[in-house]
Amino acid sequence: MKKLFVFVITLLFPLSAYAVDLNDKLSISGTATTVYQWLKMTQGYMDEEKTKKREDRGSAVIDFNVSFRPTQNDEFFLRASFAKGSGFHDERHSTYPFKLTPNADDLFIDLKNINGHSRDHLQELWYSHKFEIEKDSFIKFTAGIIDGTGFIDDNNFANDEISQFMNEALVNNPLANLISYDAGLAGELEIKGFHLRVLGMRSKNDEGRNYNWIGAQIGYKLETSLGEGNYRLYAYTTNKRFLDWEGENYRALKGFGLSFDQELIKETLGAFFRAGWQDDKAEVDYKSMFSLGLNLKGSVWGRKDDEVGLGYAYLKSPSKNPELSRSQVFEGYVKFQLLSYKFLSTDLTFDYQYVKDSLRENGSQAANIYSVRFNINF
Repeated sequence: MKKLFVFVITLLFPLSAYAVDLNDKLSISGTATTVYQWLKMTQGYMDEEKTKKREDRGSAVIDFNVSFRPTQNDEFFLRASFAKGSGFHDERHSTYPFKLTPNADDLFIDLKNINGHSRDHLQELWYSHKFEIEKDSFIKFTAGIIDGTGFIDDNNFANDEISQFMNEALVNNPLANLISYDAGLAGELEIKGFHLRVLGMRSKNDEGRNYNWIGAQIGYKLETSLGEGNYRLYAYTTNKRFLDWEGENYRALKGFGLSFDQELIKETLGAFFRAGWQDDKAEVDYKSMFSLGLNLKGSVWGRKDDEVGLGYAYLKSPSKNPELSRSQVFEGYVKFQLLSYKFLSTDLTFDYQYVKDSLRENGSQAANIYSVRFNINF
């Protein structure tokens, strides 16, 4: 734990000194995140040979974003990330038994040979151009190394593993099989509160075979007396690059989902809901899912930048899956802003997760996971 904080303090503060808008065209921003997690098994064991029921892991990550806007409608963007530690992601040093990771951030093991390419740390590198139609209406194209989660399955209250929920089941819909940090092309049409997004990306599966992912999302933003609401529906498919359950034929991954968020009390209380389904002809962990939750702003107690989140996710496995029947996740967090001065801010989050996998033959395995997350934002 001490080494993680030393890493953050000695490396991050000097770098954050440059986190300013250099001019009206060039800006640099980023986040430094330190996470420590403690896991205590309540059902099952860490593995068949050990009876150890407790484990802890930490990580530290620096994310840098560079944006260059030569004109009002053009942008070049670069995102890179550097990490120390892999938390429960690293199977070489962890006996974490669950399918869903409790920290969806990109850690050390995720930043090496990203998506099977000989590329480390570089996550996004793209160019976008916007064609203005009229006020609040435009067509926009983005091409390069992009993050699919920025276009599909977005959600105001459950979409950011750095500042909101940490478990991957509540950050995005795992059944959407979204690709991050690979070659892609996105087109967006926005007219008043309506949007249409089309996304195509190319990546590699676990066997090293290249595949294409194509999806589209329609959405509508509605302003009412309650506040803002966003309603989205999307569908996707890949080409046939994934093995079936017998390991003999290659199948496509395809499915659809929805993502809603709605303010219930304007700028104070909000709720979200997700649901998704995917075809199970290929070997997949889950066939259907839903998640829901609440978001409460600290303005209730006079601190508008504080935040509380509560979420629950239920994921059902295909009947063909010989090991897993279903997974459930409950997560709650409270985030406190500690400092805000000019371009620099810090926040501290206390997070609790209850994770449970129901197995086909060996009953269930469940655990309580306690997390502390410290962010430096610039």
